[in-house]
Amino acid sequence: MITVQEVKAIVERHLMDTGHFLVDVVVRPGDKVVVEVDDPRSIRLEQLAALNKAIRADLDAGGHDVELQVGSPGMGRPFKVPEQYVKHTGRLVQVEMADGRKLEGLLAVSEDQRVERTEAQLALQVAAVDSRLDQSHQPDLGKSETR
Repeated sequence: MITVQEVKAIVERHLMDTGHFLVDVVVRPGDKVVVEVDDPRSIRLEQLAALNKAIRADLDAGGHDVELQVGSPGMGRPFKVPEQYVKHTGRLVQVEMADGRKLEGLLAVSEDQRVERTEAQLALQVAAVDSRLDQSHQPDLGKSETR
C-alpha cells in the first residue's frame, strides 16, 4: 500500500514551477488516493486533469494500483495550509475558535505578514465584520473556511 509521503513526493514534483500548491493527500482503505491542489488565483479543470494523468503515470510506473482522485478544495471547507489563508485574504470567512465560538469577518493578512502553522494554531488576523467586535483578533483557531 502506498503511503501519504510517497504520494506527496510525486504530487509536489509535478507541481514544481506551476504556481499550484498541495493542500492535502489522503490514502483511504481500499487503495483510494485523494489529492487536493489549489492555486493562488484559480485552478482549471484541464489543469487538474493533466495533473491526474501525470500522477497516474508515476503511480502505475511504481506498481501502485490505486483509485486516484485529484481535485481542488470546495468552498466552505476548512483551510488546511497557509497558502489558502493568503489566497483568501480580503474575503469573508468564518473562523471556529478553539473554544467553539464562531467569528465571521474579513480575512486580513498583509503582504509583510507570514501565516505560519504551529503545532497548536495558525496565527492570523480576522478583521471582525460583526459590529459588536471592533478590533482585530489573533484567534486560537480550530479551523477556518470561506463563506
